Amino acid sequence: QWFALIREPAGGVDPEPTPENPTPKLTRLLQEFNHEEPGDQNGDVWDDFAYELFKATPEEDIKRRDLYDGSPLLMQGWSKGQVAIC
Repeated sequence: QWFALIREPAGGVDPEPTPENPTPKLTRLLQEFNHEEPGDQNGDVWDDFAYELFKATPEEDIKRRDLYDGSPLLMQGWSKGQVAIC
């Protein structure tokens, strides 16, 4: 199991497969986490291992989930006593 995080507004929807792009979720991951120069949109070049991991994952196994992490959680903290959320 692996996770790839892309910062964007919640509620986004992945495009449906088309004859021109039968693997839109994989295509996006490979663009967002480019392992070759000039890198991704931020200029970051990712490790070849991430590329190989993405390529080995079937399109139907790539899931999109919103992750909520922001000021309410940061202000309250991640721990209480000896218990912490990790």
